[in-house]
Amino acid sequence: MKKAVILFFLTLFFPALLLCGCSSNVRFIKTDDSYVPKPKPAGTEIVFRQGKIARPHRVIGVIQVELGRQARRPELDALIIHKAREIGADGVMLIEYDIDRDLYVQRHHAVVGAGPWRRHVVVSRPRTVVKKTASGIAVIFE
Repeated sequence: MKKAVILFFLTLFFPALLLCGCSSNVRFIKTDDSYVPKPKPAGTEIVFRQGKIARPHRVIGVIQVELGRQARRPELDALIIHKAREIGADGVMLIEYDIDRDLYVQRHHAVVGAGPWRRHVVVSRPRTVVKKTASGIAVIFE
């Protein structure tokens, strides 16, 4: 019983802790003008797929999440699910994850030398802001 209560509070307050703990940018871009967002209850299940959802559905928009460089995939997933619940989506599909690797490598790494003496070196330059992002397509079932 004690584990169930702790699990309930973690699932209820985990997205709020994520939003307070690190700077995040979560937004919903509506593509279906006829859809009116209605929040779902906390207990409802949101279908979350990397691929396409086979069930008949209608696309209502895109959810985009942006966190700092310390973010991990479960944190991004939790924020996407939280936003999907806020807008009343039944599922999220085709999730893509990205990090601005070019900026990170350009600012923090360098290749020195020539020929066989060429090597990769981590450079101690001032830290730059590197963002990790995730985006998914929000759908409702028909």
